[in-house]
Amino acid sequence: MENKTVFGKEKSNYNTRKIALTGILSAFIVIVLFLESIVPTGRLGFYVLAGFILSVIILEAGAKWSWASYVVTCAAGFLVIPEKLNILPYVLFFGIYAILKYYIESLRKTWLEILLKFAVFNLFLWPSWSLAKTFLPQSLTTGTMIIVTGIVAQVLFWFYDILFTAWIRFYFEKIAPNIRKNSQ
Repeated sequence: MENKTVFGKEKSNYNTRKIALTGILSAFIVIVLFLESIVPTGRLGFYVLAGFILSVIILEAGAKWSWASYVVTCAAGFLVIPEKLNILPYVLFFGIYAILKYYIESLRKTWLEILLKFAVFNLFLWPSWSLAKTFLPQSLTTGTMIIVTGIVAQVLFWFYDILFTAWIRFYFEKIAPNIRKNSQ
């Protein structure tokens, strides 16, 4: 029986590397989500960081492993995070968007990518806005404030997606080559 190789390494070692990497990065995601629940400020940044870490799993191990990590981190987050509502932004948007961004950008059609990215964002935004309206003053949830809030949310999402793309480019150009060089 011959050993199959992937990138010059035995396949079993390659799969072991994927499992280990996914496990370690998933643990980091849960730690980041836990930190989000206990620090007083800058909480949105922790969700962004969790999505960025998940994107490393996609880039290094593949989409299948990122889905596994997403499920595990959501479950672990619900177990260890004291305030369960704090994990919802990761579960409903930041985690899932990291994976969906991979699939969307695989289409390689810019106009379709943009359309699908905004569709995903607005699918998240609609139920979030419905929930937020119950906690916000009436003056912020009626009339032109809805339009202003919607436009601001779209612009912020656009910046987030640009930042996410910049992170992926930085990872490929600066971090990944060093990791791959050291793992040989």
